[in-house]
Amino acid sequence: MYNWKGIKIGLVEVVPLLLGAFGVIMVFSASSGIAVYKSAVPIPFVKQLIVFVIGVIVFFITSKIKLKFWEEFNLFFIGLAVFLLILTYFHGLEINGAKRWLAIRLFGTRFSFQPSIFAQFAIIAFFAKKRDFGLSVFVISAIMGLIVIQPDYSMAFLTLIIGTIMLCLNGSKNGKVAAFFTVMVLIGIIFITREGYAVNRITNHINNESAIITVQAISHGGFSGLGLGSGMEKFFYIPLPDSDFIFSIIGEELGFTGCLVVIALFLIYFISAIRSSLRAKDEYSSLLGLGLVSFIGIYALIHIYVSLGIIPVTGIPLPFISSGGTALIMAYMAGGVIVSIEKKHNSIGRRNRRPHLSGSRSSFRTKKKRSRSGLYRKQFWA
Repeated sequence: MYNWKGIKIGLVEVVPLLLGAFGVIMVFSASSGIAVYKSAVPIPFVKQLIVFVIGVIVFFITSKIKLKFWEEFNLFFIGLAVFLLILTYFHGLEINGAKRWLAIRLFGTRFSFQPSIFAQFAIIAFFAKKRDFGLSVFVISAIMGLIVIQPDYSMAFLTLIIGTIMLCLNGSKNGKVAAFFTVMVLIGIIFITREGYAVNRITNHINNESAIITVQAISHGGFSGLGLGSGMEKFFYIPLPDSDFIFSIIGEELGFTGCLVVIALFLIYFISAIRSSLRAKDEYSSLLGLGLVSFIGIYALIHIYVSLGIIPVTGIPLPFISSGGTALIMAYMAGGVIVSIEKKHNSIGRRNRRPHLSGSRSSFRTKKKRSRSGLYRKQFWA
């Protein structure tokens, strides 16, 4: 954390905002390929700008919430996640034969929400505390099952990875965790082989039919790129260039340099967030922070791997950058909690360094002020 003109600013606060602002610019560029023919402002850009503002508000609100709030209500969050997933199955918005979103209508406008991403956040908050292993297996399996029947195999597998990481972090025996992960993967393989479109997606990847265009886009950019807005692959060649393949657009327009800067910002953020989490004074805050860092890191890694053609297309967005609603807001919610963890560590450090004279007049005055302010201070608000 750095002191700038009396204001203490940490990297875990600055980097998400930089990535988000950069994402708004790249979404405008990536979505302009189709909009240019309509002579209109790209709709994904307008949506991204609105969601970015909402995400930043969520970011600052969650950074002010005490960590005790997440610990006290972790059971409520996991219950809410299960309820929303069940609601999605029965009343979800169906797109291309899948029900993955809940539609919410406010002020005459329809907003969509993806409960599976919230469920992953809930898993992290729930398993940051040590749980019975049998209960852990049941909760993770139940949430995965509710995501599979949507169907959304990529998100179900991602949920398994996040759940496995949390089990390892909260002290579950490695042998049991490895056995659980292996069994779930084998069950997933058997299930996927029975689903035609999932097999076709893997087959297309093996035949390099689904990855050629995205890899070509990055290779066309060279070292310095074709220039912001000058990419050509977004013109009907790359599907969903503003969301699922925005890293490919970054590579084409900003080149290897642009990709390297984005990866460097993510690495700086991960290192800073991990350090803040490891310095937390209580175990729950530490595990919560590490879980949320893993949550953001896995999303970023999978997105980049897909853009490089290393793994099949998953539809996973790039945190803070890709066009999207739920994913972007949840990334900022996770980032806000990480900021809260860092602030708590620094506030404890300042209190420990403050000189204190027992029985002095200043000490009595401080206690009196605290007792009065404590009557009005909210329990979970920093």
